[in-house]
Amino acid sequence: MSKFHSTLTRRAFMKALGFGAATVGGASLVAPVYHDIDELTSSSTELRKRAWWVKEVDEPTVDIDWDIMKRHHSFHSTQSGAIIARYLGLAEYTALINQQTEAKKQQILKNEPGLTLRDQALNNASRGVGFTALDTDKFIDKRLAVIQTPSDLGVPRWEGTPEENLKMMEAAMAHFGASNIGAAALEGNHQKLLATHGRQSIAQTYFPYEGKTTWPPTETFVQPMKLVNDSKFSYDAATQVTSIPDHGVYTLSYTVPQSHEAFRTTPNSAIFSAANITRYRLRENIRACTQMFIRGLGYQHMNDEPYGAMPGIAGAVLSGLAENGRHSIMAISPEHGSSVGLFELYSDLPMAHTKPVDAGIWRFCQSCGICADHCPSASIEPKGGREISYEPYASSVNPKHPPLPGWGFNPVGEGEAEYYKLGRKTYWSDGITCAAFRAPLSNGCQLCFGVCVFNSQYGALVHDVVRGTLATTSLFNGFFAQMDTTFGFGLKQGEAKEEWWDMSLPSYGYSTALGAKHGGYK
Repeated sequence: MSKFHSTLTRRAFMKALGFGAATVGGASLVAPVYHDIDELTSSSTELRKRAWWVKEVDEPTVDIDWDIMKRHHSFHSTQSGAIIARYLGLAEYTALINQQTEAKKQQILKNEPGLTLRDQALNNASRGVGFTALDTDKFIDKRLAVIQTPSDLGVPRWEGTPEENLKMMEAAMAHFGASNIGAAALEGNHQKLLATHGRQSIAQTYFPYEGKTTWPPTETFVQPMKLVNDSKFSYDAATQVTSIPDHGVYTLSYTVPQSHEAFRTTPNSAIFSAANITRYRLRENIRACTQMFIRGLGYQHMNDEPYGAMPGIAGAVLSGLAENGRHSIMAISPEHGSSVGLFELYSDLPMAHTKPVDAGIWRFCQSCGICADHCPSASIEPKGGREISYEPYASSVNPKHPPLPGWGFNPVGEGEAEYYKLGRKTYWSDGITCAAFRAPLSNGCQLCFGVCVFNSQYGALVHDVVRGTLATTSLFNGFFAQMDTTFGFGLKQGEAKEEWWDMSLPSYGYSTALGAKHGGYK
């Protein structure tokens, strides 16, 4: 039986959307020739098939000045509660944090949509049993030592070309649960993305913690990372120094999608929070299985520990998994939009470099601004506001405490801002006001992710047409941004949040068949 193809033409489809003849003509100038809509995304021959409009480029779509960029201290981030406490004041920040427990109790008692007891139970259960490696060894999880190496078996290690190894890792990591992967050699400018220090764990990234409210905070959070002239990874438990070879190392970036529908219940929703934390639970299985696999091939591996070794966004953008967005902390995947987890592994297994991509996302973000329009703390630079810049904009909040001692803050290291890594030309969000808004909420915000135009459904044909069009021309970007709101793809309000419990959604809340072309999934 011949393969079924829809007979609706592009012109008829575009007219059905309300585009005039001139609009159709404009899109035709930049769109590739295809015979029907089913051929729209069928041109890729990659192992993990990507749509035709996801184009490889030599440099990321956001301009990067590598001369400005230097290795950074990972505590220079608004994920560090010490930074937020310096700006807001320790007492004020502590008071905001302490509001969370009582707020959660009252929301459950009032049965608030998105914050009911079952919503909170879902969120708590979504964490699983943990989402970082064992505290006893942040360099290599000792649980992996049971995996036999080729040396244990008395056989040579696996040998393949970098291209063969990349495809092998794509197949293996898809099996383990990753959606897309990217790879790059950790050399030259790429080494500037590696932090000088990591953070001991994600649970201790925020200050105050464990009832410790003294100022200034101690320096026991951090773990130094050194590039060394050696072929072996090593970790010194006494000094907590991780040593990484300065040659022959490859970064392996991978994505873990998140539920678009759950993210649409934000802000301050336990359903959204459950989707957000799930990526760490799934990441644990993916990274452990991947490390076991690499060990079984006869190569070294290191997961993203110390936490914050490299910004996940930077690794994803450099290796083609995502493009930068208007919000400083957002990277947007062509396949999964803004609701996606971005993680890293490091290995001496040679892999071919996957190039950055241009899917029109960064250009679209510059002409959109919907996330800024909805930001409850006005932390995202609005459309028509300040221009993109290499220099971060100052926060609207003046710090109450003096500069932090140690941690590279006094003075701030070359190539660093107090809470941003320098080197890209972008919009700079006010991370302080963003964190201050989130602090008292029982279940966080990330409204910008939920309302993002790219947080739309997977399967609908219209979304593929829109993505393909904006990737090839910016002519209709304003229209598409408005259309997203008009057609109700934004946030769920009030009781509508609880509709999530009655939806028929795929396992994990996202499609695992994206990019698949074998086994009947195409």
